[in-house]
Amino acid sequence: MGLDIYFYDGDKELDSKHLGITHNLNTLVDELGQLKGKPYYKVIWRPDELFNVKNGEVPISLIFPMLQSLIKDLHESKDDLYQYLPQNGWGTMGAMEKFLLEYLGECIKYPNATVYCCR
Repeated sequence: MGLDIYFYDGDKELDSKHLGITHNLNTLVDELGQLKGKPYYKVIWRPDELFNVKNGEVPISLIFPMLQSLIKDLHESKDDLYQYLPQNGWGTMGAMEKFLLEYLGECIKYPNATVYCCR
């Protein structure tokens, strides 16, 4: 099981890239957020709770700036975060970076969309 991100225009699912990431990487994202004092876990896994909106109605405009910050902070703090990679091998730093960059790319492609997180 993992987290899947879907993009919507109103009630219509957009023909966007499938974005999925293992739940095994949520500790890494949470630790980065704690290190930087930012709610990174909620930005990725629970943006509806963070922004107090219904899941599926989270505007890209709220996620986009925090996603940019998360990517920058992950790059700068990567060496401090390897210890939080899952011991079971299901989830890598490369997979996290790829997911975040693809997520950012879809946000750029669909700036007026909303996000639904299937967790």
